[in-house]
Amino acid sequence: MSTTRRKINDGLIPLFNHLAEEGAVVDLQDVFVRFTFDTTLVMVTGSADPRSLCVEMPEADEFAKALNDVGEGVMYRHVKPRFLWKLQRWVGFGQEKKLSKADAILTRMCARLIYSKREEIISREHAHTANDEAADLLTSHMKLDATKYDLLNPSDGKFLRDTMLSFILAGRDATASALTWFFWLLSENPEVVTKIRQEVNINLLKICGQERPSNDYSIECLNKLVYLRGALYESMRLYPPVPFERMTPVRPDVLPSGHKVDASMKILIFIYALGRMEAVWGEDALEFKPGRWVSETGGFREEPSYKFFAFFGGPRSCLGKLLAMTLMKTVVVEILQNYDFQLVKGQTIEPATGPILRMKHGLRVKLTKRCSSYETNENT
Repeated sequence: MSTTRRKINDGLIPLFNHLAEEGAVVDLQDVFVRFTFDTTLVMVTGSADPRSLCVEMPEADEFAKALNDVGEGVMYRHVKPRFLWKLQRWVGFGQEKKLSKADAILTRMCARLIYSKREEIISREHAHTANDEAADLLTSHMKLDATKYDLLNPSDGKFLRDTMLSFILAGRDATASALTWFFWLLSENPEVVTKIRQEVNINLLKICGQERPSNDYSIECLNKLVYLRGALYESMRLYPPVPFERMTPVRPDVLPSGHKVDASMKILIFIYALGRMEAVWGEDALEFKPGRWVSETGGFREEPSYKFFAFFGGPRSCLGKLLAMTLMKTVVVEILQNYDFQLVKGQTIEPATGPILRMKHGLRVKLTKRCSSYETNENT
């Protein structure tokens, strides 16, 4: 929470204020990718901040580019015959060559971060200043089991590298995708923006005991925003950050539908289609209706994970669900309370092919600063 707040204050707000003053057009998807990349990397490592989100908007560094190339490579392996990408990997050309170079860059940069963190922990222990409250994911995993992950043994780097990359990829790409589609849907449904602002003013300001808007909300206060949560869920129902999931059984099994599957058979779950099926969501399945997530008593209406699969379910349920939702709520509240945004006319909005549901051409908008973040109240 503190990392998200710091990146908003140091990165998002200065950039948005600059864009509003200049009247400049910005790709909101690019902004969110940069924001989530910086935030996630700091959360994972505790210190490595690429500062890709700033007024200058520098080109993506090799770490970010390598992550993009890995995503392309993964998608390529999904859609191309197995023998073809294996041949490319063996010969060393095409998409597999690009993927190999990206993997080498990620391995090298993760090794450097792991080595630096290992030295930091060892120096603290020698100085007897070790902090039991691990502030970052990398430190907590290094201290997870001292007998299994020896801080002095570099061979343990593969486990740490894979863990780091899993969190970075999920935290950067999936969250940025969810925010991008969410703000596009808001631009198409201004009445939803009004309801969210009313809910923010009523709950965050009055119930949480604030007379004026604050830029630092507790998780407890954010959890009171039931309609906002419903709007985010509704957006991810229609535009899930991960549009499909591939699974492979380790042994023959029978699906709940009665279909038999053999071991090693590829099973594709089209999450994008699931969220739009009338048989699952009703006749209004294609409509953006945040109210469907709000109960008659005003509470949040939970849906089973097999119906709303954006965060997966069962033993493979998303570990970062709470963190991602808190980050998105914080960003949405900050933007809607302080800025108005307008889409640039004439742009084409369509999804790009890939393991993450990005916008193919980005989302270009113009921002204007609101006169007062307390402009909307219960009488609006």
